[in-house]
Parts: sequence; C-alpha cells; structure tokens
Amino acid sequence: MSSRESVLDRDRASVAGGRLGRIVGAYALAAFAGAIARTFGLVAQETAVRGFGAMIETNGIGALVVVPLLSGLVAFLAAAPFVTAFLVFAEGRGARANWLYVVAGAVIGPLAQGLIGLFDASGWTPGLGLYGLDMVAGAVAGWVYWMVAVRAAPPAPPPGEAHRRSDTEF
Repeated sequence: MSSRESVLDRDRASVAGGRLGRIVGAYALAAFAGAIARTFGLVAQETAVRGFGAMIETNGIGALVVVPLLSGLVAFLAAAPFVTAFLVFAEGRGARANWLYVVAGAVIGPLAQGLIGLFDASGWTPGLGLYGLDMVAGAVAGWVYWMVAVRAAPPAPPPGEAHRRSDTEF
C-alpha cells in the first residue's frame, strides 16, 4: 500500500467515523426528545381528563423522569430499523432539507409504535390518538435529529474531493 492510499484510507475513516458518531449521538438525542414530547402529550391528556393532582397521585412524580428515559430507550430500539433505512437513503442522496427529516420522523413514530405492538402480549391496542401523538413525537425527533446531525454538520466531502486533497498534501 502506497503512502497516498494510506492517506486516502485515513481520510475516509476519519470522515466516516466523525459522521457516524454524530449520527448515532443525534439519533439518541432525537429518541429522547421524542420520548419527552410523547410523555408531555400523555401528561397533558391525562391532566385534561383527571387533573394534574390525580395524575401525579396515580403515577407518582418519579414517572415524569422515569417514563421519558425508558420511553426514549424503547423508541431508540423500536425505531432503529426504520431510521436506519431512512438515513441510508438520506445520507446516500445528501438530503439536508429540514422538512424531509420532520416528515420522516412523523412517519417513523407510528411505525415504531406498530412494531412495539407486535411484541405486546397484553392484547392492548393503541388508539388513533396515541398514533397521532407518536406522529407529533416523531416529528419532534426528526427536527432534533436534523438540528444536531444535519444542520450543525458540514456535508460529507464528495468522493473525489478526498482524493484531490490528498494529492495536494504531497
């Protein structure tokens, strides 16, 4: 392997490693943001029906912390196949439009809820309201992902650019 090929491989590895880390970190933050939005929606709905005091009495104040954390973990895992497919598409095409990530999140949220439902042995079926809340939470997650991983990140260099840059280093 020539030194030029070594530099090219190092450039590709550093770009891929940096983008991959940003993608995974942004996805984790987005899953948590979506879980917070979903929890806020559930709290608002239950508060409207029963009142805040009754909701806290039934669930406990700790639920306001524990539920988003656990929901974020579940959302991270359940949405992963759909998010991966979307990100392969978006990264492959260099898609950087905010609306695309928000719409993708709004679609992925209910899909993840449906996937969770496949493994729910209780027989409980979520209503349309919960799917609507998952759309909103997914849209929030898509926006957060876009803010962290797309808007704040420089685009990946075109394949030929790393080669040209390495040629000028010698």
